[in-house]
Amino acid sequence: MVEDDQNLQLMLKLLLETQRYAIFTAANGCEALTLLKKGLRFQLILLDLRMPVMDGWKFSELVQSIPEFASIPIIVLSGDDWESLQRMSKQIRDFLRKPVEIPLLLSKINQFALPAESWNSAPT
Repeated sequence: MVEDDQNLQLMLKLLLETQRYAIFTAANGCEALTLLKKGLRFQLILLDLRMPVMDGWKFSELVQSIPEFASIPIIVLSGDDWESLQRMSKQIRDFLRKPVEIPLLLSKINQFALPAESWNSAPT
């Protein structure tokens, strides 16, 4: 999850952990890119757009340009509207407007990611 609002980041992290997801957080695109480059494998990226240091727009461009990361789906969580996202990369699989409705968020995440306890039993 790439989100600069610490309160929202913490709330969503705790919520997703209760759903048995393994969550890594970053406060901006630069921190998120560092996590990716450490070799961690992510099923999904939840991405805010408006952040300091490196915003979601630049982050998604960089991720798209790096072959080993280009296939990771991205769900944008933003106060922006969907029309403003049309220029973003093909990785953008969905858009949720803030404030995010939790049941809808969980439904979208479930389309792309498995809880951590399912990793060993998931088909490859």
